[in-house]
Amino acid sequence: MSAAKLSYFVLAAAILFFFSALSSPKLLYLGFGIDLVWLLAIIIDFYLTAPAKLISAQRAVAERLSIGRRNEVLIEVFCQASHSVRICLRDAFPQKLQADVREFQFAAAAASKVRLEYSLLPRQRGAYEFGDISLRYRSRLGLFWRHVRIAAKKEIRVYPDLKALQELSVKLAHSSEFGVLKVRKRGQGTDFSALREYVSGDDLRSMDWKATARRDRPVLRVYEVDKEQTLMVLVDAGRMMLSELDGLTRFDHALNAALSLVLTGLMRNDQVGLGIFADKPLLFMPPRRGKNYLTRILEACCDVQPAMVEPDYHGALSFFAGAQKSRSLMVVISDLTDPTGSQALLSGLASLSPRHLPFCVTLRDREVDQLAATAIGTTGGIMRRAIATDLIAQRELAFSHLMRRGCLILDCPPQDLSSKLVDKYLEIKARGIL
Repeated sequence: MSAAKLSYFVLAAAILFFFSALSSPKLLYLGFGIDLVWLLAIIIDFYLTAPAKLISAQRAVAERLSIGRRNEVLIEVFCQASHSVRICLRDAFPQKLQADVREFQFAAAAASKVRLEYSLLPRQRGAYEFGDISLRYRSRLGLFWRHVRIAAKKEIRVYPDLKALQELSVKLAHSSEFGVLKVRKRGQGTDFSALREYVSGDDLRSMDWKATARRDRPVLRVYEVDKEQTLMVLVDAGRMMLSELDGLTRFDHALNAALSLVLTGLMRNDQVGLGIFADKPLLFMPPRRGKNYLTRILEACCDVQPAMVEPDYHGALSFFAGAQKSRSLMVVISDLTDPTGSQALLSGLASLSPRHLPFCVTLRDREVDQLAATAIGTTGGIMRRAIATDLIAQRELAFSHLMRRGCLILDCPPQDLSSKLVDKYLEIKARGIL
């Protein structure tokens, strides 16, 4: 029987005797006796129970969390009591973050430390605050619960996907597949850039035999003259980027991919900048060199949010392009529907050429592709498939308009956007298109 049920039972028995004393006064003493015994039991249990100062806890959580990722939180509970203690613990995590555990119930042995772990899934960037840790533990005889509140307030911030950036940084630093390790080739005065597949007519002296054996197909080592290049990454924060794909807004997917590209460019020793725009420029980080510049960019873009406004593509792209004196690769991450609805974006991208090399990146919705490929017999299903097919056709038509004007194109789902964008950028570098 739980402590609460036992208390209710004793209280009900005492009340019953008190009411029965109206007909038999002797029962009144029995009721008082029960109350006295219960009070003495609680007093004894109170002195047998470990005081609150012997039960403590502390939380360990990173000050910078990654959006769209499971971020681990560690709580350590210290029990200095001379006996085991039954504990219930709740952590006051920010309510806007999704937690996989809301309450812990466990037994802490005498003079022990218990490690508790749970994870938080942020869906929106910005500042959040943890509250205090609340725990209650059962008395030695189990007659009551004792509550303890442990001061543990802490402010944290949710950033773009930092874990993905860390993984990419390690991959770029250790894999020659990405062409980051620069090696001087004697006699040519050039630097190693990347690996690519052999094409008929290529110089066989550039064959990389180890990579060829590893891939089971001819692979060449590509060299380029060591020269400074400029990369400008622009992210649309207008109304089209507010819709969600896979739990995050299109803008957050775009921002994650943009930062992956920024990191890659900085590690390739290019000058890299970042711009965010809606109906006006919201953020402009001019092109700079050095991997440390990524930290400044992260801090600057952390609190920028998309807005329900029509983006001014022509004005924004003209502003960012005008700030670049040298020829640059201008990567614009946005979305489009059809040539008419996206005429402003098409016109803005086309205006970048020939001074700059425009590169349009869009997020493809897999659900639309699945609807277009699914054979459904119902009338509603046929209509949805027809709409999805028309949307895809209109996107392809818009892309064809851009390509005819010299714009590079990348259209892929958000799950693959970062890796595909990095691969495309390295391909552009290897081929010397800029």
